[in-house]
Amino acid sequence: MSKRMGYPASMVRRLVLASFPICVLLTASACTQPRVIVDRPAPPGQATGARSSDAQSRTRPTPEQIAQWGGLAVIAQPYIQYLFAPPEVVSGKSQAPPTDVRPSTLRVMNAVTPNKRLKLTPLPSTDGTVALAFQETTAFRQRWGGVMIPAERHMFAQFAADRSLGNWLIVVDDVIVTGGKDPVPLTAYRWPRSAVEQYAKCGIPMSLVIEDCTHGFYGNAETVFVIRSGNNAGQ
Repeated sequence: MSKRMGYPASMVRRLVLASFPICVLLTASACTQPRVIVDRPAPPGQATGARSSDAQSRTRPTPEQIAQWGGLAVIAQPYIQYLFAPPEVVSGKSQAPPTDVRPSTLRVMNAVTPNKRLKLTPLPSTDGTVALAFQETTAFRQRWGGVMIPAERHMFAQFAADRSLGNWLIVVDDVIVTGGKDPVPLTAYRWPRSAVEQYAKCGIPMSLVIEDCTHGFYGNAETVFVIRSGNNAGQ
């Protein structure tokens, strides 16, 4: 990601999904205004037509699998897709565990200071997972992430301090750049609780400064570049 965002690309392991999308796909009409679109999978037995046939061909996850599949979030556009899903879900060989917008996600979102340039979207996720999307709108010549980064860092501190929020944290973030090209892709990050707590112990800066603690935190994240369609895909 651009250094102007505050997350140097050299410090972050990235998984670029070029062959198949696991993340948000944006329609051509949305290319100038990227959005995170949320949907929930239909419960077993409620799907119709082709979706019903697809559901019947998949193996239902066992209770043991559901217990192990933490840290999974759901987004949709143009169809339901899963962030950080296990291989058997990505391949369609198994259904995903139940997901919903968790009360813990809403607690974290409601603690973020409102700002007209920052849009928050709660994402359905597995139990024990906070999943929240951040979208900042900024002018081309402004500091990108100037609103989003401090908000995220307050959220990291809140999550680290409250174990009742769960064991996984998923953040999807993007900056909509106005008045110029937008080279910053929509990006998803996932951390286990232990990584967020370690970041808090090391020291979470509340300004835009980038130091060793932040480098280490993002360097250890599971990171996914979101593939866009349309004109912005090549920017």
